[in-house]
Amino acid sequence: MKVVSLILGLLLSVSTASADWAQDFSELKDIPRSYEDSGAICEEVARLEMQRAYPAPQYKVEVGIAYGDGSRIIGELDVVIFDNNLNKVLKIAEVKCWKDVRGGLQKAQEQRARFLKYNRSGKPLFFRSTSSNQTFDKEQFAFVKEFFSIAQKGSASQGFEVELEYTLKEMHQHRYEMIRCQNQGQCAKP
Repeated sequence: MKVVSLILGLLLSVSTASADWAQDFSELKDIPRSYEDSGAICEEVARLEMQRAYPAPQYKVEVGIAYGDGSRIIGELDVVIFDNNLNKVLKIAEVKCWKDVRGGLQKAQEQRARFLKYNRSGKPLFFRSTSSNQTFDKEQFAFVKEFFSIAQKGSASQGFEVELEYTLKEMHQHRYEMIRCQNQGQCAKP
């Protein structure tokens, strides 16, 4: 009886994970994003999860906002959550789906510190979407205080604040599925 319960539990968890990917895939297939960079799939899945947690019309979740000082790009913010009612950034997340989970967390913390250093410097900065080239006002980023990190399933035990629904191996599989879909002309290309 215990074996049957265990097998049923495993089958149920596998079908639930598949159902989640089917929904995510359905939403991602119309987004023109290159998945050549292995981190792209994690950022897009993180965007979907944040959109569910911070729904429109009050919130808008953007992925890939570059910032710079006019002469160069200094860094990129992986996930930015805007509060449309306040017209400002509510939260920023760095996404790191890395094999070396602790190394990914360290990199996320370094990127957060670099952003804060430049954002608080008082120097002019530009903010621009890397996908649409939409620009954002520096004032929208002026008072952001909430930062968090996102990584693959199993990363919370290593210090990440948010875990995605998929393991690193599953993320790699999903990335290849998106690339294959784009190559077959069934998914949007950048």
